[in-house]
Formats: sequence, C-alpha cells, structure tokens
Amino acid sequence: MFVYLSKKNLKYSNIELDKYCKDQDLEVCVLKLKSTFFNVCIMSVYRATTGNFNLFLNRLDDIIKRLYKVTLQLIICGDINIDYLTDNDKKRQLDAVLLTYSLSATVYFPTRSQGYYNTAICNIFIDTYKFINFTVSLLHDGLSDHDA
Repeated sequence: MFVYLSKKNLKYSNIELDKYCKDQDLEVCVLKLKSTFFNVCIMSVYRATTGNFNLFLNRLDDIIKRLYKVTLQLIICGDINIDYLTDNDKKRQLDAVLLTYSLSATVYFPTRSQGYYNTAICNIFIDTYKFINFTVSLLHDGLSDHDA
C-alpha cells in the first residue's frame, strides 16, 4: 500500500512533556501526526541503566494515560535498556503496564552486540490489533553500538 502525504493533508504537533522528563530516569518526546488516513502518536523514549526504574514506569504510565484514546494509534520506541531476549523482572513489569493499553513489544532480535553478548534493549511497542500488517527488521547502520 502506498500513501502520499503532503502538508495539505498531514497535520503534526509536538506534545510538551518536559514535566515528565528526568535525566537518566525518563527522557521522552512525542510527535502527533494526523491525516485523513490515520491518527498516530510516536513516542521516543530513553531510560539509562542507572536510572530509577520505578520512576520510569510511573511516569511512562502517566504519559500514556494522558495521550491514550481508542481512536489513536500509539507507537513507543527507543532505548529502554531492558533486555527482551531474556526473561527478567523489569521486562515483566513494563509489559504489565503496557498491556493495560494493549501495547506489546515487537523486537525479539539483538539490537546491541558486544562481542558474544547480544541484547534487545531497544524496542518498538504497538497495539497489534490496530497495526495488523507490520514488519520489524534490523538495520545495521554502523553509526552506533546499537542497531536501528
């Protein structure tokens, strides 16, 4: 499917979320896109490994509550520093929060490699009922120690 978007049929806005951001715990920005074809919010998130995980979860939940609408497609992506290749407590806690909004992870392949150690610490979370046909694949761009 091909959709042509121009300034005439695409409206975009930045959503101010500075009050939720705290260095290392949660850094986030959101872009809202609206056209005759879709209504979507794309949220980019960063969480440092040294950050307060509970603060991250609580503020992320607050942001999603503020944005969530049944008619809105929400995409959360970024470096969350939670490995989705292993079973771990942080992954279970994040999944529990996101599932309340019908959001689930889509990346289950390594996004960062260090020698023989691979992790999936960058992810994309979507509502798979709203995004029926989608493909997620790895891009080795060589620009960072993370893959796109």
